[in-house]
Amino acid sequence: MTVRRVKTTMSKVQKVISPYVHKHVFGRDTVDANDIERIAVLLLGQYNNVSISQGLDQGKNGKSLLKITVKSFPLSEEKILEVTGRPKKKKDDLDWIDRIEEFEAFMDD
Repeated sequence: MTVRRVKTTMSKVQKVISPYVHKHVFGRDTVDANDIERIAVLLLGQYNNVSISQGLDQGKNGKSLLKITVKSFPLSEEKILEVTGRPKKKKDDLDWIDRIEEFEAFMDD
């Protein structure tokens, strides 16, 4: 089964990502760091003229940014979102074994 990817516009992209974007009156719209993967899967899986990149703001605060670009014939449109929060690390199910081994090594010394 092949997935057919189509071209899109920035207005359609904004509708797709709207549940993940937090609007602000002053300043940039924000997106949580944990939602970046979901946004990428949604957009890159459906559309072939969309690219996503992540970087840092050039200003003195150096905030993390997410840039979504929709390429079209005359002009490309960009949407820049500020990334908030920290990505959650997946907790390993076997972390408790490591803690026990560290404790045993400490007690043996």
